[in-house]
Formats: sequence, C-alpha cells, structure tokens
Amino acid sequence: MSLPIRHTSGPGALIRALALAVCAVFVLAGCGGGTASSASTGKAAASASFPVTLKHGHGSTTIPSKPKRVVAVSWMSLDVAAALGTTPVGVDEQWGGDKDGYTPWFRAQVKKNGDELPTVLKYADSGEFDYEQILSLKPDLILGLYSGITEAQYKRLSEIAPTLPYLKKAWDGGTWQEMTTTIGTALGEKDKAAALVTDVKGQLSQVSEDHPEFEGKSFTYGTALSSGATEVGLYADYDARVRLLTEIGFENTPSMSSILSTVEGTNWYGAVSLEKLDTIEADIFVAWANGPEDIKYTLDDKVFGRWAPMAGKHYAFIQDPTLGMATSGPSVLSIPWALERYVPMLADAVSGKGNDGS
Repeated sequence: MSLPIRHTSGPGALIRALALAVCAVFVLAGCGGGTASSASTGKAAASASFPVTLKHGHGSTTIPSKPKRVVAVSWMSLDVAAALGTTPVGVDEQWGGDKDGYTPWFRAQVKKNGDELPTVLKYADSGEFDYEQILSLKPDLILGLYSGITEAQYKRLSEIAPTLPYLKKAWDGGTWQEMTTTIGTALGEKDKAAALVTDVKGQLSQVSEDHPEFEGKSFTYGTALSSGATEVGLYADYDARVRLLTEIGFENTPSMSSILSTVEGTNWYGAVSLEKLDTIEADIFVAWANGPEDIKYTLDDKVFGRWAPMAGKHYAFIQDPTLGMATSGPSVLSIPWALERYVPMLADAVSGKGNDGS
C-alpha cells in the first residue's frame, strides 16, 4: 500500500498595506473606496484584535501582535496565509509541486501579493525539523495545523515563535473552513477569512447544483494497488480529501466504522484485505495512484475487479501529483484550481464510464 507522503513531524514578505485590507472589508460591505480615515480605523481595529489566544491539540497559544513573518510547516497552512495577504517566509516543499517545491496556486497567489517566493524548509533524514533554519527566518508565527507535531516538537518550535499545531489530533487540523478561520484569527484577518470561506463554499455549492447526480451517492476514497498487494488503503472520515467529496454532494461509505477500526496510531487511513473488500459499501471508488502501472495492476486484479464499484466502472483514479495535492490538501487556493479538473472525473465515475486519470 502506498500513500501520499507527509512529513512525520509536520509533512515571505511584509504584510500587504493595511489600507488594502480595509478597502477589501468595505467593498464586501458594499461601500466605496477607502480613505485615510478608514485606513486609520483599520489599523486601530487590527491592533485591538491582539493579543489573541487559540486552543489546539497541545494546549493553547497566545499571539501578542499581528504576525508579519510566518513559517508554515504543514500542508494548506501556507495557502491560507498567502490568501489572507501574508506570504510566508518559510514553507514545506509541497508534494505535487514543481521542481522548486511550490504548487501552481501558491505561486499565483504569491505573485498576486507582489512578494518573493519563500524559503523551502529542510528536514533531517529522520523527518525532524531543522530548528536552526526556522530560527534563522525570524518568524513571529509558526503554522502547522495539518501536521503530526509532537509535544516535544511543539515545545521546541514554541521557543522560536508562537506555534499553532493541529487543532484536534495529529493529522486532523479541522475542516478547510476551520483552518481558514483559525489562521484568519491568528493573522488578524477574520473578515477576509470569512469572505474567502464564503466564496469557496459558493463554488462547491455550484458544483452540487450542476451535478445533481452526485447527491446521495456513497463513496470510499483509497489507493490503487501495487504489485503483490493483499489489502487496500482506505482513508478515514476526518481526512481532508474525504471531507471534500462530501461537500459536493457525495455521502461517505456506510462502512466507515469498518475502516476506522483498522486505523493504527495517528494514521489517517485504514486497510482492508482484498478478501473482505466486498464488505465495504460504496457507489463509487476514488483513489490515488502512484502511476499508470498501479492503475493497470488494480484494474487487472480479479479479486478487486469483483468489488461492485470496480465491476460497474464506477471509479476515478488520480495519478497527477499536483491534482493529488490539490484534493488531498484542499484549501481556499487549491479547491478552485482543482474543481475544473476533478469534477469531470467524478462525473465519469458516477455514470459508469470509469476514469483512469490519464
């Protein structure tokens, strides 16, 4: 079983002018352009929102003032910060990114912000953070909402700067909406965060309206088989890629409890043997594949082929790493990028055409 890699420890420029932030708020309210007076009001409001204290899986973190230098040590956090106008000064190399480690939607937002691309963080062979590198970036906030940051790592990072690890449990930072709202609060951009959430939710709702055939269809999200596999990996209901499908009308498999019973430790997936695959109910099967050879192997496997979603060609395989990242780590930036590529694949799965991601 092969799953998209995440760091086991977790997997920039100055803030945009306050006048622009204030202007955005006034436009959302249906008002006209900003003035010197409105800019002053916005600056005072931003100052009034700090200090702020946020609860999370390791306790709580107090942010004394509006952060200016953010380091993001997990998926999605960097997207949210950039979308809110604060381009991080340090980020993880993104799975599915380009040769420099950046995704296309993140690059586009950094350009829109008028900033330079951030430093890509280094990790030890063990997956441990390079604390000296992070310290050298002089952050005033470290974001790791979608991570497995341990208590010891949290303490070391907190010695460098206020740190926000996962909100609930390892690898569960909450929904993309919760992550956006939390980071918006941390950056003093609650109104902008709310507007972003509303916009993206509107895009997801539009998909549901355009594809009524998705409504009520059950699914399970997993991985393609690799040579010699005797079980299939299936993602838990709190995994981000699973949550995304429910937001466009699909329903989680009624067999989720069976999947959850096989989840080990802080993993975000379980494993079901091929012999018991027929106990997993689903109208469609969506899966990540490491490449076309795994998809061919999966489609040719006789046991797997007898499973209802496969037998009826109700499947969609993602083999493009960039699309895999966009849907595995959905954010206010990656979701709009992904929808035009992802939705047609899902439509094929529902209609029984099958889609191998090629």
